[in-house]
Amino acid sequence: MKVKKYVAETMQDAIFKVKADLGPEAIILDTNKFKKGGFLGFFTKTMVEIIAGVEEKKREFKQNNNNFALQEINDLKNMVTEIHKSWQNDEFLSHLSEELLEIYQHFNQQEVNEELAKGFIKVIKENKIVPGEINSQLDAVLQEYIGECQLISTDDSQKVIGFVGPTGVGKTTTIAKLAAHFTLDEGKKVCLITTDTYRIAAVQQLQTYSDIINIPLHVAYNEQELVKLIRFDLKDKYDLILIDTAGSSWKDGIQLGKLKTLLKRELVDEIHLMISLNTRSNIIREVIKGFSLLKPDKLILTKLDETSVYGDIINIKNISKLPYSYITIGQDVPDDLEAARAELLTGYLTGGLNV
Repeated sequence: MKVKKYVAETMQDAIFKVKADLGPEAIILDTNKFKKGGFLGFFTKTMVEIIAGVEEKKREFKQNNNNFALQEINDLKNMVTEIHKSWQNDEFLSHLSEELLEIYQHFNQQEVNEELAKGFIKVIKENKIVPGEINSQLDAVLQEYIGECQLISTDDSQKVIGFVGPTGVGKTTTIAKLAAHFTLDEGKKVCLITTDTYRIAAVQQLQTYSDIINIPLHVAYNEQELVKLIRFDLKDKYDLILIDTAGSSWKDGIQLGKLKTLLKRELVDEIHLMISLNTRSNIIREVIKGFSLLKPDKLILTKLDETSVYGDIINIKNISKLPYSYITIGQDVPDDLEAARAELLTGYLTGGLNV
Protein backbone atom coordinates (compact mmCIF):
# COMPACT_ATOMS: atom_id res chain seq x y z
CA MET A 1 0.00 0.00 0.00
CA LYS A 2 1.17 3.49 -0.81
CA VAL A 3 0.86 5.74 2.27
CA LYS A 4 1.26 9.53 2.31
CA LYS A 5 0.65 12.45 4.64
CA TYR A 6 -1.32 15.57 3.61
CA VAL A 7 -1.56 18.88 5.46
CA ALA A 8 -4.02 21.70 4.80
CA GLU A 9 -5.88 24.47 6.59
CA THR A 10 -9.28 22.75 6.32
CA MET A 11 -10.54 19.20 6.21
CA GLN A 12 -12.04 19.79 2.76
CA ASP A 13 -8.73 21.01 1.35
CA ALA A 14 -6.86 18.05 2.83
CA ILE A 15 -9.30 15.51 1.39
CA PHE A 16 -9.17 17.18 -2.01
CA LYS A 17 -5.39 16.74 -1.91
CA VAL A 18 -5.83 13.06 -1.07
CA LYS A 19 -8.34 12.52 -3.87
CA ALA A 20 -6.28 14.41 -6.42
CA ASP A 21 -3.10 12.53 -5.58
CA LEU A 22 -4.27 9.01 -4.73
CA GLY A 23 -7.61 8.82 -6.50
CA PRO A 24 -11.07 7.69 -5.36
CA GLU A 25 -9.82 4.39 -3.92
CA ALA A 26 -7.84 6.21 -1.23
CA ILE A 27 -8.46 5.18 2.37
CA ILE A 28 -8.22 7.63 5.29
CA LEU A 29 -5.98 5.97 7.88
CA ASP A 30 -5.71 8.73 10.46
CA THR A 31 -6.65 12.38 11.05
CA ASN A 32 -5.22 14.96 13.38
CA LYS A 33 -5.36 18.66 14.23
CA PHE A 34 -2.33 20.70 15.29
CA LYS A 35 -1.30 24.29 15.87
CA LYS A 36 1.17 25.99 13.55
CA GLY A 37 3.09 29.25 13.79
CA GLY A 38 2.21 32.04 16.18
CA PHE A 39 4.15 34.18 18.61
CA LEU A 40 4.26 33.57 22.37
CA GLY A 41 1.12 31.46 22.09
CA PHE A 42 -0.79 33.97 20.00
CA PHE A 43 -1.80 34.03 16.32
CA THR A 44 -1.49 30.28 15.93
CA LYS A 45 -3.26 28.58 13.05
CA THR A 46 -5.08 25.24 13.32
CA MET A 47 -3.99 22.83 10.61
CA VAL A 48 -5.43 19.51 9.50
CA GLU A 49 -3.27 16.47 8.88
CA ILE A 50 -4.50 13.36 7.08
CA ILE A 51 -2.63 10.12 6.58
CA ALA A 52 -4.06 8.23 3.62
CA GLY A 53 -3.19 5.16 1.66
CA VAL A 54 -4.08 3.34 -1.52
CA GLU A 55 -3.36 -0.07 -2.94
CA GLU A 56 -0.66 0.22 -5.56
CA LYS A 57 -2.38 -0.73 -8.74
CA LYS A 58 -3.04 0.86 -12.04
CA ARG A 59 -5.72 3.49 -11.69
CA GLU A 60 -7.87 4.60 -14.55
CA PHE A 61 -9.46 8.03 -14.48
CA LYS A 62 -12.43 8.87 -16.63
CA GLN A 63 -12.25 12.43 -17.72
CA ASN A 64 -15.41 14.38 -18.41
CA ASN A 65 -17.61 11.75 -16.80
CA ASN A 66 -20.43 13.48 -14.91
CA ASN A 67 -21.51 10.39 -12.98
CA PHE A 68 -17.95 9.78 -11.83
CA ALA A 69 -17.64 13.39 -10.68
CA LEU A 70 -20.92 13.27 -8.76
CA GLN A 71 -19.85 10.08 -7.03
CA GLU A 72 -16.58 11.72 -6.04
CA ILE A 73 -18.44 14.68 -4.54
CA ASN A 74 -20.82 12.44 -2.59
CA ASP A 75 -17.95 10.35 -1.27
CA LEU A 76 -16.20 13.52 -0.19
CA LYS A 77 -19.28 14.85 1.59
CA ASN A 78 -19.83 11.57 3.44
CA MET A 79 -16.20 11.39 4.49
CA VAL A 80 -16.19 14.95 5.79
CA THR A 81 -19.46 14.37 7.67
CA GLU A 82 -18.21 11.23 9.41
CA ILE A 83 -14.89 12.79 10.39
CA HIS A 84 -16.65 15.93 11.58
CA LYS A 85 -18.99 13.84 13.77
CA SER A 86 -16.04 11.98 15.22
CA TRP A 87 -14.26 15.22 16.10
CA GLN A 88 -17.42 16.71 17.56
CA ASN A 89 -17.82 13.71 19.85
CA ASP A 90 -14.19 13.84 20.90
CA GLU A 91 -14.49 17.54 21.66
CA PHE A 92 -17.81 17.09 23.47
CA LEU A 93 -16.56 14.22 25.61
CA SER A 94 -13.26 15.92 26.45
CA HIS A 95 -15.10 18.72 28.27
CA LEU A 96 -17.25 16.44 30.44
CA SER A 97 -16.62 15.74 34.10
CA GLU A 98 -16.13 12.17 35.19
CA GLU A 99 -19.75 11.97 36.40
CA LEU A 100 -21.22 13.40 33.18
CA LEU A 101 -19.01 11.15 31.08
CA GLU A 102 -20.31 8.15 32.99
CA ILE A 103 -23.89 9.28 32.31
CA TYR A 104 -23.11 9.70 28.61
CA GLN A 105 -21.60 6.21 28.44
CA HIS A 106 -24.65 4.79 30.25
CA PHE A 107 -26.96 6.45 27.73
CA ASN A 108 -24.87 4.99 24.95
CA GLN A 109 -25.15 1.50 26.42
CA GLN A 110 -28.91 1.95 26.75
CA GLU A 111 -29.01 3.01 23.06
CA VAL A 112 -30.42 6.47 23.68
CA ASN A 113 -30.26 8.57 20.51
CA GLU A 114 -26.86 10.29 20.49
CA GLU A 115 -28.21 13.82 20.01
CA LEU A 116 -30.77 13.31 22.76
CA ALA A 117 -28.08 12.01 25.10
CA LYS A 118 -25.93 15.07 24.42
CA GLY A 119 -28.93 17.32 24.96
CA PHE A 120 -29.66 15.88 28.40
CA ILE A 121 -25.99 16.15 29.37
CA LYS A 122 -25.88 19.80 28.26
CA VAL A 123 -28.97 20.66 30.31
CA ILE A 124 -27.43 19.14 33.43
CA LYS A 125 -24.06 20.74 32.70
CA GLU A 126 -25.57 24.21 32.29
CA ASN A 127 -27.25 23.97 35.70
CA LYS A 128 -25.19 24.33 38.82
CA ILE A 129 -24.44 20.76 39.83
CA VAL A 130 -24.66 20.18 43.57
CA PRO A 131 -22.26 17.43 44.70
CA GLY A 132 -24.14 14.24 45.43
CA GLU A 133 -27.32 15.38 43.67
CA ILE A 134 -26.48 14.71 40.04
CA ASN A 135 -28.66 11.56 40.05
CA SER A 136 -31.71 13.49 41.18
CA GLN A 137 -31.02 16.23 38.63
CA LEU A 138 -30.77 13.64 35.86
CA ASP A 139 -34.03 12.03 37.00
CA ALA A 140 -35.75 15.40 37.00
CA VAL A 141 -34.59 16.19 33.46
CA LEU A 142 -35.69 12.80 32.13
CA GLN A 143 -39.05 12.88 33.91
CA GLU A 144 -39.83 16.31 32.53
CA TYR A 145 -39.01 15.08 29.02
CA ILE A 146 -41.13 11.92 29.34
CA GLY A 147 -44.04 13.89 30.76
CA GLU A 148 -47.03 12.77 32.77
CA CYS A 149 -48.76 9.55 31.81
CA GLN A 150 -52.30 9.87 30.48
CA LEU A 151 -54.41 6.97 31.65
CA ILE A 152 -57.83 5.90 30.42
CA SER A 153 -60.33 8.10 32.18
CA THR A 154 -63.79 6.79 33.06
CA ASP A 155 -66.16 9.58 33.93
CA ASP A 156 -69.95 9.71 33.67
CA SER A 157 -69.95 9.10 29.91
CA GLN A 158 -69.24 5.83 28.15
CA LYS A 159 -65.70 5.53 26.79
CA VAL A 160 -64.77 3.50 23.71
CA ILE A 161 -61.07 2.71 23.36
CA GLY A 162 -59.39 1.08 20.35
CA PHE A 163 -56.05 -0.71 20.51
CA VAL A 164 -53.69 -1.18 17.55
CA GLY A 165 -50.18 -2.40 16.94
CA PRO A 166 -48.00 -4.87 15.07
CA THR A 167 -48.54 -8.62 15.26
CA GLY A 168 -47.10 -10.16 18.42
CA VAL A 169 -46.94 -6.94 20.42
CA GLY A 170 -49.26 -8.36 23.10
CA LYS A 171 -52.51 -6.51 22.39
CA THR A 172 -54.95 -9.21 23.50
CA THR A 173 -53.19 -9.91 26.80
CA THR A 174 -52.81 -6.19 27.54
CA ILE A 175 -56.49 -5.54 26.83
CA ALA A 176 -57.38 -8.37 29.22
CA LYS A 177 -55.20 -6.76 31.90
CA LEU A 178 -56.93 -3.42 31.42
CA ALA A 179 -60.36 -5.05 31.51
CA ALA A 180 -59.49 -6.85 34.74
CA HIS A 181 -58.09 -3.68 36.29
CA PHE A 182 -61.14 -1.54 35.56
CA THR A 183 -63.57 -4.32 36.52
CA LEU A 184 -61.94 -5.65 39.67
CA ASP A 185 -59.98 -2.66 40.98
CA GLU A 186 -62.20 0.26 39.94
CA GLY A 187 -65.60 -1.42 39.88
CA LYS A 188 -66.45 -0.31 36.35
CA LYS A 189 -68.75 -2.05 33.89
CA VAL A 190 -66.53 -3.18 31.06
CA CYS A 191 -67.29 -4.84 27.73
CA LEU A 192 -64.88 -6.33 25.21
CA ILE A 193 -65.14 -6.31 21.42
CA THR A 194 -62.74 -8.13 19.14
CA THR A 195 -62.38 -7.49 15.44
CA ASP A 196 -59.46 -9.89 15.18
CA THR A 197 -61.29 -12.60 13.27
CA TYR A 198 -58.21 -13.49 11.22
CA ARG A 199 -56.91 -15.69 14.02
CA ILE A 200 -59.36 -18.07 15.67
CA ALA A 201 -56.98 -18.43 18.61
CA ALA A 202 -57.20 -14.68 19.28
CA VAL A 203 -60.97 -14.82 19.79
CA GLN A 204 -60.66 -17.92 21.98
CA GLN A 205 -57.93 -16.28 24.06
CA LEU A 206 -59.99 -13.17 24.71
CA GLN A 207 -63.08 -15.31 25.40
CA THR A 208 -61.14 -17.18 28.08
CA TYR A 209 -60.14 -13.91 29.75
CA SER A 210 -63.68 -12.51 29.54
CA ASP A 211 -65.07 -15.67 31.19
CA ILE A 212 -62.55 -15.42 34.03
CA ILE A 213 -63.24 -11.72 34.60
CA ASN A 214 -66.96 -12.32 34.06
CA ILE A 215 -67.51 -9.62 31.45
CA PRO A 216 -69.14 -9.91 28.00
CA LEU A 217 -67.24 -10.34 24.75
CA HIS A 218 -68.66 -9.49 21.32
CA VAL A 219 -67.16 -10.33 17.94
CA ALA A 220 -67.46 -7.83 15.08
CA TYR A 221 -66.72 -9.41 11.72
CA ASN A 222 -66.92 -6.16 9.78
CA GLU A 223 -67.33 -2.42 10.06
CA GLN A 224 -71.12 -2.55 9.98
CA GLU A 225 -71.30 -4.97 12.91
CA LEU A 226 -68.91 -2.81 14.95
CA VAL A 227 -71.01 0.30 14.28
CA LYS A 228 -74.18 -1.53 15.32
CA LEU A 229 -72.60 -2.76 18.54
CA ILE A 230 -71.28 0.63 19.63
CA ARG A 231 -74.14 2.88 18.49
CA PHE A 232 -77.08 0.64 19.38
CA ASP A 233 -76.55 -2.69 21.18
CA LEU A 234 -74.02 -1.51 23.77
CA LYS A 235 -74.70 2.22 23.91
CA ASP A 236 -74.77 3.61 27.46
CA LYS A 237 -74.78 0.12 28.98
CA TYR A 238 -71.11 0.08 29.97
CA ASP A 239 -68.59 2.49 31.40
CA LEU A 240 -65.85 1.21 29.14
CA ILE A 241 -65.73 -0.63 25.82
CA LEU A 242 -62.33 -2.00 24.81
CA ILE A 243 -61.76 -2.96 21.16
CA ASP A 244 -59.12 -5.51 20.17
CA THR A 245 -57.93 -5.38 16.55
CA ALA A 246 -55.89 -7.69 14.37
CA GLY A 247 -52.16 -7.18 14.38
CA SER A 248 -50.97 -5.39 11.28
CA SER A 249 -47.67 -4.85 9.54
CA TRP A 250 -46.60 -1.22 9.59
CA LYS A 251 -45.77 -1.70 5.90
CA ASP A 252 -49.25 -2.91 4.93
CA GLY A 253 -50.99 0.25 3.76
CA ILE A 254 -54.17 -1.62 2.82
CA GLN A 255 -54.56 -3.22 6.26
CA LEU A 256 -53.77 0.07 8.02
CA GLY A 257 -56.37 1.77 5.85
CA LYS A 258 -58.96 -0.82 6.92
CA LEU A 259 -58.07 -0.21 10.56
CA LYS A 260 -58.49 3.53 10.08
CA THR A 261 -61.93 2.99 8.57
CA LEU A 262 -62.86 0.56 11.34
CA LEU A 263 -61.83 2.84 14.20
CA LYS A 264 -63.68 5.94 13.05
CA ARG A 265 -63.30 8.95 15.31
CA GLU A 266 -67.08 9.21 15.61
CA LEU A 267 -67.01 5.67 17.08
CA VAL A 268 -63.97 5.64 19.35
CA ASP A 269 -62.80 8.16 21.94
CA GLU A 270 -59.15 7.12 22.00
CA ILE A 271 -56.70 4.97 20.05
CA HIS A 272 -53.75 3.46 21.90
CA LEU A 273 -50.76 2.25 19.87
CA MET A 274 -48.86 -0.62 21.47
CA ILE A 275 -45.12 -0.92 20.94
CA SER A 276 -42.98 -3.78 22.22
CA LEU A 277 -39.77 -2.60 23.83
CA ASN A 278 -37.94 -5.75 22.77
CA THR A 279 -38.18 -4.59 19.14
CA ARG A 280 -35.13 -3.11 17.40
CA SER A 281 -34.97 0.69 17.41
CA ASN A 282 -35.01 1.05 13.63
CA ILE A 283 -38.16 -1.11 13.42
CA ILE A 284 -39.85 0.90 16.19
CA ARG A 285 -39.27 4.06 14.17
CA GLU A 286 -40.96 2.44 11.16
CA VAL A 287 -43.86 1.18 13.30
CA ILE A 288 -44.55 4.68 14.61
CA LYS A 289 -44.35 6.10 11.11
CA GLY A 290 -46.66 3.44 9.62
CA PHE A 291 -49.31 3.58 12.35
CA SER A 292 -49.35 7.39 12.33
CA LEU A 293 -51.98 6.94 9.59
CA LEU A 294 -54.42 6.05 12.37
CA LYS A 295 -53.51 9.17 14.38
CA PRO A 296 -53.12 7.36 17.74
CA ASP A 297 -53.66 9.38 20.91
CA LYS A 298 -51.48 7.50 23.37
CA LEU A 299 -48.79 4.83 23.56
CA ILE A 300 -48.58 1.60 25.55
CA LEU A 301 -45.14 0.05 26.01
CA THR A 302 -45.21 -3.74 26.26
CA LYS A 303 -42.73 -6.47 27.18
CA LEU A 304 -40.43 -4.34 29.33
CA ASP A 305 -39.54 -7.59 31.07
CA GLU A 306 -38.08 -9.00 27.85
CA THR A 307 -35.33 -6.43 27.36
CA SER A 308 -32.39 -5.01 29.28
CA VAL A 309 -32.00 -1.94 27.06
CA TYR A 310 -34.43 0.91 27.76
CA GLY A 311 -33.16 3.82 25.67
CA ASP A 312 -36.16 3.54 23.37
CA ILE A 313 -38.33 4.88 26.18
CA ILE A 314 -36.76 8.24 25.35
CA ASN A 315 -36.33 7.64 21.61
CA ILE A 316 -40.01 6.73 21.13
CA LYS A 317 -41.09 9.85 22.97
CA ASN A 318 -38.87 11.96 20.75
CA ILE A 319 -40.19 10.40 17.53
CA SER A 320 -43.91 10.20 18.32
CA LYS A 321 -44.45 13.17 20.64
CA LEU A 322 -47.32 11.14 22.16
CA PRO A 323 -47.98 10.58 25.87
CA TYR A 324 -47.56 7.17 27.45
CA SER A 325 -50.52 5.53 29.16
CA TYR A 326 -49.50 2.08 30.43
CA ILE A 327 -46.62 -0.41 30.43
CA THR A 328 -46.67 -4.19 30.71
CA ILE A 329 -43.99 -6.15 32.53
CA GLY A 330 -45.07 -9.77 32.11
CA GLN A 331 -47.87 -12.16 31.10
CA ASP A 332 -49.84 -12.31 34.34
CA VAL A 333 -53.38 -10.91 34.16
CA PRO A 334 -54.04 -8.43 35.69
CA ASP A 335 -50.87 -8.02 37.77
CA ASP A 336 -48.24 -7.20 35.16
CA LEU A 337 -49.71 -3.84 34.19
CA GLU A 338 -48.51 -0.46 35.44
CA ALA A 339 -49.34 3.18 34.82
CA ALA A 340 -46.55 4.64 32.68
CA ARG A 341 -45.46 7.10 35.35
CA ALA A 342 -42.45 9.21 34.39
CA GLU A 343 -40.54 8.28 37.55
CA LEU A 344 -41.09 4.57 36.86
CA LEU A 345 -39.87 4.82 33.26
CA THR A 346 -36.90 6.91 34.37
CA GLY A 347 -36.02 4.19 36.86
CA TYR A 348 -35.81 1.64 34.04
CA LEU A 349 -33.61 3.96 32.00
CA THR A 350 -31.18 4.91 34.78
CA GLY A 351 -31.15 1.58 36.60
CA GLY A 352 -27.63 0.63 37.66
CA LEU A 353 -26.32 4.16 37.22
CA ASN A 354 -24.88 5.75 40.37
CA VAL A 355 -22.87 8.95 39.99
